[in-house]
Amino acid sequence: MKVVIIILVLIVIGFAAAIGVAVYRATTPPAPPSAHGPPTKSNGEIDDDALANWEPPPMAAVMGKLSRPFAPKLFKKAVNVSAEAGSEGTQPIPSADKGMRIARLRLITGRGAIVTYRCEESDDDDKQGETCPQVACLCPENTVLEEDDVKDCEEAWRNARASGDDKFVCREKDDDVSAVIYREGGVIVVAPMGEQAAQVSIR
Repeated sequence: MKVVIIILVLIVIGFAAAIGVAVYRATTPPAPPSAHGPPTKSNGEIDDDALANWEPPPMAAVMGKLSRPFAPKLFKKAVNVSAEAGSEGTQPIPSADKGMRIARLRLITGRGAIVTYRCEESDDDDKQGETCPQVACLCPENTVLEEDDVKDCEEAWRNARASGDDKFVCREKDDDVSAVIYREGGVIVVAPMGEQAAQVSIR
């Protein structure tokens, strides 16, 4: 009986997911090619010329988005890290028994912040594929940033938000992202963008 119930629950979840995807596609404009996959032409074929400058999103960023609803949170209660312009705020991350945790990074105040998770790289076979360091750039939607503000952001992030004239426009949910935290822990560093102080919530 339990098996039947589990199967029915999975079927319901599958239908709900399918409906959610359909609604999302119907109500959400397509993202720029650099935001999700290789650049394509109007006929759907891959644009070989644009492909030369395209970079896929970092694997850690993809894992963070997919794992966020299920992976253990980094902290039971949110920890706020602040930093003044030209300085950095830090939050040590203790080691844990879990192989992977998800840190939710949310910009509370400020024009923007660059958050870096610094972890120790390893040559162990079971740790291959870990991304160290990880850089997340946080900013409110529609905020216009200068080249100097985002020079430390990932190139894929910059390409997806470039608007010409060395300007970058932040997109929806750019102020609320995730990072993959590994077993050994490390430290999260918060640095404000530009000349304004910033505060980031970590959970």
